[in-house]
Amino acid sequence: MEGNPFVYYLDQYNVLSPNHAKIYDEYTHDENSGINYHFNVHTQIEDTLVNLFESKPQSVILTGNAGDGKTRLCRMIHNHFNEHNELTTWPEEGIIEFPFKNGKIRIVKDLSELKEDVILRELSLLQDNIQTQHTNKTYYLIAANEGKLTKFLSQHNEVLSLLNKEVLKRFESHEHNSNQFSIFNLLDVTSSVYVNRVLEDWNKDENWHPCQSCPKQDRCIIYMNHERTSNDHIQQKIVEQYQMLDYLDTHITLREMLIHISFMLTGGYTCEDVLEADYTDLKEQIKRPYYQNFYGQELSENAFSEMKALRLFKTLDPGNYSHSSIDDFIINGDINGDEDLEKIYENLFGKTLDLELGYFQKKLALYRDYNIGSDQSLIDEWIPKLRRKFFYELEDNHIFKPNQLLPYEYLSDYKSMFDDIKNQKATKKVLIGGLNRVFSGRLTKETKHLYATNKNLMVYDTFKQNKDVKLIEESERYDLDRKPSTFTLWVDDEVELPLNLAIFEYLMRASGGGTHNILQQDAEILVDTFKNELIRISDADDYILNILRYDSDEGLFIEDEITLD
Repeated sequence: MEGNPFVYYLDQYNVLSPNHAKIYDEYTHDENSGINYHFNVHTQIEDTLVNLFESKPQSVILTGNAGDGKTRLCRMIHNHFNEHNELTTWPEEGIIEFPFKNGKIRIVKDLSELKEDVILRELSLLQDNIQTQHTNKTYYLIAANEGKLTKFLSQHNEVLSLLNKEVLKRFESHEHNSNQFSIFNLLDVTSSVYVNRVLEDWNKDENWHPCQSCPKQDRCIIYMNHERTSNDHIQQKIVEQYQMLDYLDTHITLREMLIHISFMLTGGYTCEDVLEADYTDLKEQIKRPYYQNFYGQELSENAFSEMKALRLFKTLDPGNYSHSSIDDFIINGDINGDEDLEKIYENLFGKTLDLELGYFQKKLALYRDYNIGSDQSLIDEWIPKLRRKFFYELEDNHIFKPNQLLPYEYLSDYKSMFDDIKNQKATKKVLIGGLNRVFSGRLTKETKHLYATNKNLMVYDTFKQNKDVKLIEESERYDLDRKPSTFTLWVDDEVELPLNLAIFEYLMRASGGGTHNILQQDAEILVDTFKNELIRISDADDYILNILRYDSDEGLFIEDEITLD
């Protein structure tokens, strides 16, 4: 195998190769790959599980999507308590039992792989253990798919009624976990917490040491991507993109994240591809800098169907959004007469590998000097690409704001509310103004009161901003890697509106009288339900009719009162 062995390790995750469907556990324990590299993302749930079995032994069910690392966690628990007898292959049935200082641990690697009669047997034993408070000192660790688990329990409710009840309670809230039985849903993990760990580990100098003697290092898009993503600023921008998915209540599995980051680095190429590349091959390879790979540029639709992460990031692609000052800088930044700007421009858009070693500058000069209107490639291909490059690589932010290329105008406002009560209170007023506008279809003056109203402009009830409306930040979880990423708007401690970045953006735009974003339909369904619940709990006065009427002096709708005889 020529080239850097680490690059071939990354190729195991290649979305374009047949290996990409492997689960995360198999990647880190592939004895037949010939690649001597072991990698592990340490997670908080690992410490939680070990502590539970050591100090508060109980039975545990792990749920989550394929690729969340359930099998890896089962292996980790086995190896932790069997240091001298590590698990290399699972038994055919996928069930293993072993003693430890507090009794026995019985691991079921994947409940959905078992035959129905075996599932019934194991869940019946689990139920008995919970009922008897584990008097036999046998504690289960079961990996299961939530949907399949709840379906099986409902189908066998006659014999598994107690377990069914306990499982449903824990799916309602992790706070129902007890000292006898807990469920940890890996869908609750905040995906972005692992991204920086992967980038730092994969970009370690020792992994790329073989590249130093490579004759094609300066023509290698893989090595360029490594160098760029080793930059702290660029790493932070990548993490922030993953954080946006957290803010949108979207979960990325460990497997999807590893496949995505691997493709971002390699573009689907290996050292062999680079070493054997002719001029034509090189032209194709340099189309895959990390910021293009991140959004799946140059990939077929089949890759998107295989990879959820690419589909999600496509909606956040800064290359798709135009901002006049940024686009003007991309086209004219080297000739605007400002020395500082021209220096920034040269650093960003000089003769680098991803800009075809000066080809872009020549193409841009032709476009400017001869106004070649028939050549749309500069606009159609290069400008979106350079927006992405600008978004990730501009470090001096006092002149430009790269986040203006994102579809969420109020991202910074959303982020500023976390762990900041003052900002939460100030923003709550704006959100109330947005809700009043959406409910009534009119621009209202009021932000101190939330109106339970609709398009007929009748006010069924009024809720005070300071007393009745609360904006609650999601709590951090310390049993697994769950960072606060959403809020909830509570009214009268009875009606709630889950508030993620999409709903927040929708209401903030509405408050300012602006246009809604592309997520309008999804947001409206949730907000409309919230409005109907407010009207349901309203306590209207039988003798006073409150309405919203237009005030010509204010140019806005205000609340008015009509006394009924």
